Amino acid sequence: MHNPEKKFPAYFSNFKMPEGCSEEAIEVYRACRTQKVEKASFLPSYEDNGFSVPEGKDPADPIVYSLSTYEKAKDAKRFLKFQPKHLIAVGKTEPCCGPVQRTKDRIRKCKSSHIDWWLYEDAVPYKHFRLIEDFESYISNL
Repeated sequence: MHNPEKKFPAYFSNFKMPEGCSEEAIEVYRACRTQKVEKASFLPSYEDNGFSVPEGKDPADPIVYSLSTYEKAKDAKRFLKFQPKHLIAVGKTEPCCGPVQRTKDRIRKCKSSHIDWWLYEDAVPYKHFRLIEDFESYISNL
């Protein structure tokens, strides 16, 4: 579903969009908690947390409201160490779904290839991804 309005969810009033974010198509990896490429595995952190800010996080921090993705497969693999039941999907941050920013462009101490993706209302980012059935084989062939 294309979103011609490019309207953000109402809760985006909780923070200021960071400078330098843009609508950009970047090949990324996403850890899918439902082990499927579906809406429930592609919720922004704030929604995945029941529309609340995790304890200890700054409610004005843009990362709290983004969908987390990784540009490098090795960083997605590292995520699996902490969440082994997740499966990895690969796809693109399609501009029609919202703007992105490499986290290290905003937070200099960030060492991973983490990319924040702020989704427009009614965006369907999962339509642009496919599940990697055997991630270990996939990553060894990169």
